Amino acid sequence: MNIPQISEAELEVMKVLWSVEAASSAQIIEKLSQSTAWKPKTIQTLITRLVAKEALRAKNTGNKAFLYTAAIKEEDYKAHANN
Repeated sequence: MNIPQISEAELEVMKVLWSVEAASSAQIIEKLSQSTAWKPKTIQTLITRLVAKEALRAKNTGNKAFLYTAAIKEEDYKAHANN
């Protein structure tokens, strides 16, 4: 399995998705706004980067919103990160 390089900030987005399984960008932004000082645009950029790296999957829900799910299991990432 090819695990992409994930930055510390991107990892925070991954942690949200690992904890909830699936979320919209609004839900991710809401969750991260409680624990970080990041602006919604910053969080959206992190989500976009993770989708480009294939660390997240984006499913179009049909009303301009996407539902994001982690494409990498947390345990796979941790095993890879510890190597």
